[in-house]
Amino acid sequence: MNRVLLRKMISGALKDYLWDEEDCMLTDQEWVQLETKILEQIKEENQEEAIYAIIQDVVYDYFTNK
Repeated sequence: MNRVLLRKMISGALKDYLWDEEDCMLTDQEWVQLETKILEQIKEENQEEAIYAIIQDVVYDYFTNK
């Protein structure tokens, strides 16, 4: 999957949970962590057409378990 597209989709999901774009600043480690979880779930579930739902789930888990 294209990393730029994946980051844009993650950014969009992050905006659903944050007030300001400034709050959307993630460290490189956090970006890699979210990308890795998303890509693992896509491969694990073999659900490339469900990418949006997987990204939403991973970002939601990121905020609720933080």
